[in-house]
Amino acid sequence: MAPPSPHRSSILNLFKAGVPPVDIIKRLGVPSRTVYDSISRFKKLGTFLDRCGRGKKPTVVTPDRIKAVKERIRRNPQHQKNGEGQAETYLLPCKKAAILSEATTKKRLERSKKLLQRTRNGEHLVTVFSDEKLFTLQAEFNPQNHRVLAETSEEAFANGRTIHQASHPASVMVFGAVCADGKSPLLFVDQGVKINKEVYISQILEKTLLPWAQKHFNGRRWVFQQDGAPAHTAKLSQQWCETHLPAFIPKDEWPPSSPDLNPLDYSIWGVLQNKVNAKPHSSIEALKKTLVKEWDALSPEYLRATIDAYPRRLRAVIEKRGGRMEQY
Repeated sequence: MAPPSPHRSSILNLFKAGVPPVDIIKRLGVPSRTVYDSISRFKKLGTFLDRCGRGKKPTVVTPDRIKAVKERIRRNPQHQKNGEGQAETYLLPCKKAAILSEATTKKRLERSKKLLQRTRNGEHLVTVFSDEKLFTLQAEFNPQNHRVLAETSEEAFANGRTIHQASHPASVMVFGAVCADGKSPLLFVDQGVKINKEVYISQILEKTLLPWAQKHFNGRRWVFQQDGAPAHTAKLSQQWCETHLPAFIPKDEWPPSSPDLNPLDYSIWGVLQNKVNAKPHSSIEALKKTLVKEWDALSPEYLRATIDAYPRRLRAVIEKRGGRMEQY
């Protein structure tokens, strides 16, 4: 059984805001079937959560079904296309997450409660969430979702059975920051440069984050969020934030091992990767160009819907007593 779409909450937030399904498809870059199925489920059940007892259903192999599958594959040996030339369905890669210890689970619970309390005055709407992400030149490839129909291995090879990928593809590290009504410029970290506390402060905080935030908020109070990466939690970085920023979430207040609470991790990076890595790039410069294009194309409505999901995710962590959310 395929996992539920990680974009389901964003889809429904936009739908509730009155955004037409056609526009939701374009903004999120997800298949039309995902959008319409999510909206249909919501109308029937009144919630985006899965029904109890949901599990693998029995399958029936019949000549008609075999014929239908063969016809779908015949039209495209690699994957089915819809009428607009976009992939109708695809399988997202599983997300990796650290095993939560009892101590980590307890901290997630306690800190999520405090952060949820702070959202009640709308603080999350002026919070700048930040993160780094590595993108490669290669297209995303999932062997579970890449199939060809052939009678011999030679025919399968000719139809695209073998996908050539480099063991260590060229890549680029990017830094991004978002809030409910805007986003920072996308910063590219020079190849070979390790993001230690000195680089983080001088290249990311001083040259990118602070100038953008000061211009964007124009005197309004704002709050900075960063995860538990060593460069972020270093004493020097924490002191810099305390000295130069109007407010920030200290390292002892952000829940540990919590990518499921960062909008960039639980939605934005995934949307960007789906669009950017739909096909391989010939060079780092070509990859950067596509990244900037897709980053700039993220709509204000999508950003607001993604940030609006943050309090609900905090409540979900609390309901799980600090555990992982099933639909991360």
